Amino acid sequence: MITKVNTVALYVNDQEASRKFYVDVLGFEVRTDAQMGEMGRWLEVAPPGAQTAFVISDAKGFGKQDRVGDSADITLTCDDVYALHQSLAAQGISVPEPEKQDWGTFLRVTDPDGHTFVISS
Repeated sequence: MITKVNTVALYVNDQEASRKFYVDVLGFEVRTDAQMGEMGRWLEVAPPGAQTAFVISDAKGFGKQDRVGDSADITLTCDDVYALHQSLAAQGISVPEPEKQDWGTFLRVTDPDGHTFVISS
């Protein structure tokens, strides 16, 4: 079962300038700051105590230069990605195997209109 909206991606030109704005100006806290390999840095910030966070994403690293200032990729959270994968597959939903990265394990699910969500645990 999905338990919350985890992150919303904000594509930016300069992650460090954005980090300073959200943390130093708005008072957010850094939740995660880790390397993601070729795609660069996973920088997650949120207001203290909030369940949902922003991922300040390097637009160039994600090939999303055209989406700077216009982004909203949604990441959902579940208790067990592997169990969710099995449940979806059993329902006939075409879903790739979960992927494991330094920052966590996730799978991608695409709705009937082509919107893709990342679901992590």
